[in-house]
Amino acid sequence: MSEVEGFNKVVGTLMVEMDTAFQSTRRSQDELAKEIERLIAEVELFSDIAEPPKLQTSLDKLLECKKRVTTTNRLMQQTEDRVQRMQTELAKCRQ
Repeated sequence: MSEVEGFNKVVGTLMVEMDTAFQSTRRSQDELAKEIERLIAEVELFSDIAEPPKLQTSLDKLLECKKRVTTTNRLMQQTEDRVQRMQTELAKCRQ
């Protein structure tokens, strides 16, 4: 096996592992985003009652978390797209 083939094999294996890890993390992030949405909806229910508990601070924190999760998901998607392009290029090199 030549050095290039060995390098391609190692990098290819790493790319597959990274892709799997990214997909798993994205699923977790999506679940977290859904849970944050659910919590926000529940907290907002209390805002309609005559004397709501002081939940605005918690609601603000949840909204900030939602923004962070959304930003993280966007960055992960961009990274996953890059990994896919690199895998495509590696596959071309192997042929």
